[in-house]
Amino acid sequence: MTVTPDTSFWDYSLAVYPRPAVAEACLALQDRRGLDVNLLLFCCWAGERGQGLSTDDIAGLVDAVGAWHEQVVVALRGARRWLKTQDAAPSEPAETLRRAIKAEELEAERLEQLILAGMVPVAEGQGDPALAAANLGAYFAVLDLAPGDEDRADLAALLCGLFDGLRMDDALTLFG
Repeated sequence: MTVTPDTSFWDYSLAVYPRPAVAEACLALQDRRGLDVNLLLFCCWAGERGQGLSTDDIAGLVDAVGAWHEQVVVALRGARRWLKTQDAAPSEPAETLRRAIKAEELEAERLEQLILAGMVPVAEGQGDPALAAANLGAYFAVLDLAPGDEDRADLAALLCGLFDGLRMDDALTLFG
């Protein structure tokens, strides 16, 4: 008997990532602070579903996907980004390879999300921005990071992109 993994977190990510400010905020936090976009989205997904994540939960998630994220996702991202600017190989075949690596990077992200969703099951429920903000704060705490002004602005923009009707001023208050 084959068990089909729960893809609701992946489905959520595909739905919310293209929303205004979501990708930009996630990528800014990734590039500036080294945060894992999948963990950022998992914190928000859990919060939207009414589930708080403890620092122990998040530490377990970080440990569970850390090697995968670094050795597979980040490695593929690095190769893809390098190919975009390289001038060693002819541009057309290099671009074909870059697109193939981008597809593999997306698949690696999907597999990471399946790992995350399998580690801490999140039931459907009703959450709110404050719970998602608390989950994001716990993620920062696990990494022993204090959010700076740019981080708080990106975290607030992320929540505004995820929670309809949430104003930036209100979202900022959730991060101190």
